[in-house]
Amino acid sequence: MILIDSTYINSFGGKTLLELVIQKSDVRNFYFLLDKRINLNDFKSYLNTNYTVIESNHFNRLKFYQKNYKLFSSVVCLSNVPPPLKNAIKTTVYFHNKLLLNPFAYELGLKNQILNFFKHIYIRYYNHRDYHWVVQTPLMKKLLQDYLKLDSHHCHVYPFFKLGLNKSSFKKASNNFVFISSSVPHKNHKRLIEAFVLAANRVNQEIRLHLTINKIHRFSVGLPNNLKIIFHGNLSTDSVNKLYNISEFAIYPSLVESFGLPLIEAADHDCKVIASDLPYVHEIIKPSLAFDPYSVESISTSILRAISENLPETKVLVENKLNNFMELITNQDVQ
Repeated sequence: MILIDSTYINSFGGKTLLELVIQKSDVRNFYFLLDKRINLNDFKSYLNTNYTVIESNHFNRLKFYQKNYKLFSSVVCLSNVPPPLKNAIKTTVYFHNKLLLNPFAYELGLKNQILNFFKHIYIRYYNHRDYHWVVQTPLMKKLLQDYLKLDSHHCHVYPFFKLGLNKSSFKKASNNFVFISSSVPHKNHKRLIEAFVLAANRVNQEIRLHLTINKIHRFSVGLPNNLKIIFHGNLSTDSVNKLYNISEFAIYPSLVESFGLPLIEAADHDCKVIASDLPYVHEIIKPSLAFDPYSVESISTSILRAISENLPETKVLVENKLNNFMELITNQDVQ
C-alpha cells in the first residue's frame, strides 16, 4: 500500500493537487494522511476508511510515521517536505513552493520568512539521497537540484492540473476581474487594490474585483463609487468555478510562484489573464497582457487597457503530466 502524505495541505493549489491524486488513485492501494484543516466533505465520495486525519505539525506527523510507516511499500509527500524520519522505503516528494528555497528573498513579512527558513532547513536535514522529487517546471527543477544537490534522474518535471472545471453557459460580466489566491503578502493585494483605485478614478465605467480573501478593514486609499471590491473569503471549488465563469478577466499580480495553478484554471474558463511580467507566468501561459507587479501605475494601466481594448485570448503552454506522476508513484521499480 502507498501512503499519500498531505499534511500541511488544506486550500487552493495544494488542495487541487490532492483532489486530483485522490480521484486518479485506486483507493484500495492508497492510504491518505490528511490535514485536519481540510474539508473532508470534498473527498468523501472518493475515500472509504483508508485515511487518518492529524493536526498539522511535525510531532503528530512523526508519531504517525513511527507507528505505521512499515505498513507501506512507498510514501508520497505532497506538501514540499520529506518524511519526518529517514527510511529505506521508496519516497517521492512533490515540491511546489519556491519560497522555501530562498525564504528571505521575497516580500513575505518577518513571521513568514522565519517560518519558511525553518522549513528550508527541515527539507535539507530530512532529505535522503535515494528520494525522488517532482516539480512543475524546468526552472523549479534547476533551483531544487542546486539546493539539494540532486541527481537529474531523481528530479522529475510533472506539472498536473485540472481542466474542464465545471464550465457553464454563464455570460461573462464586462469589466469583471477575479484574483484567486490566499492573503499571504507575496500575493501583492495591497498594490493590486491601489491600482484598481487608480484605474477607477480615471474612467466612468463600473469595475468589479472579486477576491478570495477576507475583507480588509482599512485601505490606505478611499474607494471610488465606480469600484466594487467583493471579498469572498475562502471558497469551495464550485464557488471558485462560478467566479471564473462570470469574470471576463483574471488578474494575477503575485510576486513569486512555483507554478501559478490559477493561471491555467482561469485560461481554461476562458478568462483573459492579466498577470505579472515574471518567468513563472511565461513558463506556463501566454497571458493576454503582462505588467510590472512592483508598479501600481503599471498594474493600473493594464486594467485600463483590459476594459478598453480587445485583448488576445490567453494560451496554456504546459502539458498535463498527471498520468506520468501517477505512474512514477505506483511503479516500485523506478530508478
